[in-house]
Amino acid sequence: MTNTIRRRTKLAAVAPLLLLAALVTFTSFAASRKAVSTKTHIVTIKGMTFIPANLEVRVGDIVVWKNEDIVSHTATSDRRGFDSGEIKAGMSWKYVASKRGSYPYICVYHPTMKAQLTVR
Repeated sequence: MTNTIRRRTKLAAVAPLLLLAALVTFTSFAASRKAVSTKTHIVTIKGMTFIPANLEVRVGDIVVWKNEDIVSHTATSDRRGFDSGEIKAGMSWKYVASKRGSYPYICVYHPTMKAQLTVR
């Protein structure tokens, strides 16, 4: 075999590995950029209120409701955007904001507890 043919054969064998390495690097970079832009927001349930009562987040952000009361609560959107189910005293519930919109919500156990989540 000539040197040119040997070089081409080696290049043909290495090319798929180089492509795979580039793809892995790009995927890792894209995932890390997404992770950096995602924020976590805390809604505290305390004194029979949602704090803050109005929260604005971006699509992909995480909202955590932490129940600091001594009774169970829910975070239930009246537009079927989300429903935590029962959040027992001392527990929390996490939601990833996946759809743009304005979501008024209540505690189904205590309907006077009202708040709003806006997803931009």
